[in-house]
Amino acid sequence: MTTNPVPPAFVLRAPRYDDVGIYTAFMSDPEVTIWLEDRCQRPVHFHHALAFVLGEAWCRLAIECEGRFVGMTGLEDYDPCNGVARFFIVVGDHDASNRGLGTAVARALVSKGFQELGLRKIVSNYFAPNIASSVVHARAGFFEEGVQRQVAWRRGKWVDHVLVSILRDDWRRFTAVEAVVQEEASD
Repeated sequence: MTTNPVPPAFVLRAPRYDDVGIYTAFMSDPEVTIWLEDRCQRPVHFHHALAFVLGEAWCRLAIECEGRFVGMTGLEDYDPCNGVARFFIVVGDHDASNRGLGTAVARALVSKGFQELGLRKIVSNYFAPNIASSVVHARAGFFEEGVQRQVAWRRGKWVDHVLVSILRDDWRRFTAVEAVVQEEASD
């Protein structure tokens, strides 16, 4: 996987009806869905994509990169009593992959979750063989909380599910360190 020091420009925006057909195509691509939940391993029809993309959600956003819709991200499963939500990201456009977009989107959404939405903790998860997702979560400041062993069958073998989280205090420290590193790099 290549790393690009400057991720491509992107916008997080409200999903639109025009995004649904594109998202349906993304969800028909086994290279996109291989590391998603088991329910995404079946064909996703337009009406299912419509319900997901435009359905009621606490914080679900379209990712637009270089003027085109490339995926979805959000904070879901909001628990207001505990101040917790679950982060997700799906970048379905292959041209937008491996350019730092996932990390930039994750950082932006984590910041939004803590600064604007008042969360205390953001959780997420990924399948262990998904190196790109592991990198995105680590670069966004998530810590590994645990591993559920052999929970899904992918590419001919059982794979583990990695559970990660970031607390508001972790995020504050992480962003402070990032600011120092960037300042030193510019000197």
